[in-house]
Amino acid sequence: MTERQERFRWLYREHHGEVHRYVARRLARAADVDDVVAEVFTVMWRRINDVPVAPEALPWLYGVARRVLANEFRRLERRATVVDDAALDEAVESDHADDVLDRLVAIAAFATLGADDREVLRLVAWENLSSTQVAVVLGCLRTTAAMRVRRARRRLLAAMAVVDRPHDGSQRVGTKGAR
Repeated sequence: MTERQERFRWLYREHHGEVHRYVARRLARAADVDDVVAEVFTVMWRRINDVPVAPEALPWLYGVARRVLANEFRRLERRATVVDDAALDEAVESDHADDVLDRLVAIAAFATLGADDREVLRLVAWENLSSTQVAVVLGCLRTTAAMRVRRARRRLLAAMAVVDRPHDGSQRVGTKGAR
């Protein structure tokens, strides 16, 4: 077995689970998830010499996954079967009304953000990445990534401040305050 094959096998074994979870949180259909993950590792095989050494290999793979997902979303849009943040559409059930209401407000506010802000916040919250790792995924400087995270958080907080909190459990974006 060649060194290239050994490196691929090691990277695949080491990071397949994380990449699969990253993709699965963004797509609804399991068949689509498997296809995207396969494409990510196909790109890794073709560019094996470009893959950084640990610990930067995983953020590099997330960056590849992000671009493959962008292509997948464009394909889905062309077929008019867009998946619109399936993870955010899940039903929320709890005996704690205030917790449920807070979650609904956060979901409604999150949905008002632009796609770039949502992705940056997902990288930090779902993938638990640092600003340095977010920079690798986005292909920008660490300071730029940190600024994007900070601005996205501010926009989320501002959006949460204008979401009405009705007593009937529904949510809607109101006009309280200015953005």
